[in-house]
Amino acid sequence: MSVTLSPIGQNPAVQNFSTSKFEENLNIAKSSQILVDYLKGNGKSAINADELSRLASNPGGDAPADVSAAAAYMLRHPDVYTAIETHDVAGADGLSGFWNFEWAAQGGLAGTSIEASARMEEAFDRAITRSAQVTEITTDKKAGLDASKQRAQN
Repeated sequence: MSVTLSPIGQNPAVQNFSTSKFEENLNIAKSSQILVDYLKGNGKSAINADELSRLASNPGGDAPADVSAAAAYMLRHPDVYTAIETHDVAGADGLSGFWNFEWAAQGGLAGTSIEASARMEEAFDRAITRSAQVTEITTDKKAGLDASKQRAQN
């Protein structure tokens, strides 16, 4: 099931996100490692924000699902991406080398406020998604119950 979320400041390319178990278990380190493997496997030394957005939206279906999910994770957490891409330089330019993702994959952001914030956002996103699912189920059941109680009008 997909749920459309529209948080403020979110990139439209990642507003639809699936609640698959794989995506629920993504975190900074896992997403970073997936991106490291993708970049190295494709002979790329770096990725910019536009390329990250294209991977996340995956319009041609060319990117593997895990790579698309990892890119979407980074876009859902712009503070995480900024912290990763500025690990080796003072200013944010939207360009990050695979070495920055390697650093993050090895726990570079572990224990930081950025990691805590990302975990909190993910927990809230899961809660919102589950709440929407419960609302949908209970609304359907209530509609069915109400319909069964209707009496024919004379």
